[in-house]
Amino acid sequence: MADLVYINSIARSLENSLLGSEKITRMVFADSYEDGMKVLAESGFGGGMTDGGHEAMIAAEDDKLSRFMSEVNFGHGIDSFGVRGDYHNAKVFAKSKYARIDDVSAMLAPAGKQNISELKDKIFKDDYSSLPKLMADALKDIDVAFASGKRSPKYIDERLDKAMYADALDIARKGKSDSIIKYWQIEIDYANVSDYLRCKFAGKSLSYMKSGLIEGGSIDKDIFADMYDEPEDAFIDKMKFTCVADGIAEFAGGNRSFARLEACKDNAQLNIFKRDRYDMFGVAPVAGYYIAKKTELKAVRMIAVLLKINADKSLIKERLREFYA
Repeated sequence: MADLVYINSIARSLENSLLGSEKITRMVFADSYEDGMKVLAESGFGGGMTDGGHEAMIAAEDDKLSRFMSEVNFGHGIDSFGVRGDYHNAKVFAKSKYARIDDVSAMLAPAGKQNISELKDKIFKDDYSSLPKLMADALKDIDVAFASGKRSPKYIDERLDKAMYADALDIARKGKSDSIIKYWQIEIDYANVSDYLRCKFAGKSLSYMKSGLIEGGSIDKDIFADMYDEPEDAFIDKMKFTCVADGIAEFAGGNRSFARLEACKDNAQLNIFKRDRYDMFGVAPVAGYYIAKKTELKAVRMIAVLLKINADKSLIKERLREFYA
C-alpha cells in the first residue's frame, strides 16, 4: 500500500504538467498553426521543440507517458491500459506482413507490455507462442483467413480489436478494479454504438454490422442487432438509461456528429476517475492522470490539424473534451 500511495503522489504531481483548459483554449483561438505551436512550446510540451511539428511533440509526450506507466505498473488493473498500444502495433505488423511493407515505424504506438521489435519479429515469423493467448489466437485466425483467400484489412482490425477488449477486461477483472472495468465497458459500449450508427447510415447489411460488434460491454450486443431495422427514435429511447445516453442525446440533437459522440465517451471515462482523484489508496490518481494525458494528446492533435487547414473555430470547439486539470 505504501508503494501505491507513493506512485499516486507522483501522478498527482504530474497533473501540474497537463496543459489544462486555459492553455488548450489559447491554442484553439491562436491566429495560426505556428502560434498554436508556440503555446505548446511555451508550456514545455514535447520538450518545447517545434521543429518536427505537432506530431513530433505528441510522440515525445506519448513516449514519456508510456515510460511512466511501465515504471509504476503496480497491477490493480492499471496494466490493462498498455494493451491498447500492443494490439495497435500488432494490427500494423499484421497488415505490413501481408502487404510486404517493412518500414511502418511512423504508424506505431508506444509499447505497452510487448517490445516493439520483438513483436514485429514474432508476427513476421508466425511465432506466437510467447504472446498473450488472446493476441496469439487472433493472429492465428488472421493467418488462416488470409491463407484461404479472405484478405481483408477490416478483418485484421475487427479480430484484433475484439481480442484487445477481451484481454483488457480480463486484466481489469483480475486486478479487481471496478472503476477500470467500467472504463473498458464504456469504451466497448460506445464502439458498438458508433459501429451501429455508421453501418445504419451507410446502408450496410445486418451481418456486416454484427461482424464488428464487441463482447463485454454493459449493453448486450444483441440489442444492436435487434434494433437495426427500427427507427432512429426507438434506438435513442432504448439507450436512454445506459452509459451512452449523453453521447446519443448530443448526437441526435446536433448535426449527427461522431466527433461529439467520441468526445462524450472520453468525458464519461475521465469522470470515472476524476471524482476519486484525491483517493491515495485507490487507482484513480494514476488512472486519471493517464486518461487525462491521453485525452490531452488527442485534443492537441485535433486542434493542430484544424489550425493547419485554417478550419472554422466552431469545428474545433465541437470536438473538445472536458478537462481534468
